[in-house]
Amino acid sequence: MIRFAAGFGLLLGLAAPAAAATYAVDYGKSTVGFSGTHAGEVFTGKFGAWQAEIVFDPADLGASHLAVSFDTGSAATGDALRDGTLPQPDWFDVKDFPSASFTSSKIAAGEGGGYVATGTLTIRGQSREVSLPFTLTDFAKPPVTAKASLHLDRLAFGMGAQSDPKAEWVGRQIDVTVEVVASPTH
Repeated sequence: MIRFAAGFGLLLGLAAPAAAATYAVDYGKSTVGFSGTHAGEVFTGKFGAWQAEIVFDPADLGASHLAVSFDTGSAATGDALRDGTLPQPDWFDVKDFPSASFTSSKIAAGEGGGYVATGTLTIRGQSREVSLPFTLTDFAKPPVTAKASLHLDRLAFGMGAQSDPKAEWVGRQIDVTVEVVASPTH
């Protein structure tokens, strides 16, 4: 199983050659990042604390699933103004919503040998169904690396809805990128 929280996010499955395997994430080599625009300039950031549970079998996608939880207070961009704003009530509202999550309801084969995890992303207590396309490296050579990306409309989750409802300062689209390195536990 894979569990992430954040918003955003996120997210990945890893495959085992025979049966659905549980994968252990190497958090030191894995990242959940995000980017957007502020005042016309691109910014990037990442979540410093998140957890994922991954169960994946390419031959039995019905038995495969992902679950991710993100510590919203761990979102950081390296810019004092943005980092001071993100935890506030109009953005992640860390006090009332200390975590965000993604839980897959279905994983299917995608284009070009990839996969698509469809599930529920919950940020600030607001849930939306999202599809997360991802690719994987060779299962026979662990650890396996999964890469995924997702475009989110921040206003769909109420982020910045009071201070910037017309996206005059912060763009509506937030891009989430995930790179997870994991190995089967059995």
